[in-house]
Amino acid sequence: MKRSKKCLLAGFCVLVIVFFLSGVAFSEEVKTITGKVNDSYQIVADDGRVYEIGITEKGDEVIDLVDKRVKATGTLEESEGERIINITSYEVIE
Repeated sequence: MKRSKKCLLAGFCVLVIVFFLSGVAFSEEVKTITGKVNDSYQIVADDGRVYEIGITEKGDEVIDLVDKRVKATGTLEESEGERIINITSYEVIE
């Protein structure tokens, strides 16, 4: 009887851990934003929201497009009240 309770408790603990770890994995949201790149390493979206450009290979390319409109796709994070987009792809909009 004690062995089955231990197995049940261990199984429950494993499920709880998997649940929390998968919650972290799904917390990043993939989004596409359109806006203008400014000289502060940000994209000011058409709706007025400001997104910091994350440090990625594509993000480094977008930083060089100051005063140009871009359509950027990437994962969003929020840190200390700032929105950060880690850009995975982008295109310049003329």
